[in-house]
Amino acid sequence: MIVLALFDQYAWMFQSWQIVRYEQEGNTYLLQVEATLIDNSKLSLKDYVFQGNRRKYAYQWMEPDGRLRRRWDNAPHWPEIDTAPHHLHIPGIDQPQPSTITNLEDLFAFLAESLQ
Repeated sequence: MIVLALFDQYAWMFQSWQIVRYEQEGNTYLLQVEATLIDNSKLSLKDYVFQGNRRKYAYQWMEPDGRLRRRWDNAPHWPEIDTAPHHLHIPGIDQPQPSTITNLEDLFAFLAESLQ
């Protein structure tokens, strides 16, 4: 599973992580992961692939006390954003921002840079 390889590659930035839910049937899957990073921040990952390669994801990075740092997702309710449906929520900014982070590889690279 590619997720395990990513956690191995970026092991230095995690205190702990746990697969909360994983289901796979053919090419469809559902993945949920909860993690604590080296700065005590929390990461909640949800990544689903449905029939026809439709995909839904939400990656939420939180302060140790649970306040939002960033959330990346592809909910379709912000069509005016240049990267729609992909977008980024930042605390204190009402309108979501464009986002090119659309997979775990890009997310982990961003987190690694942020934590160094």
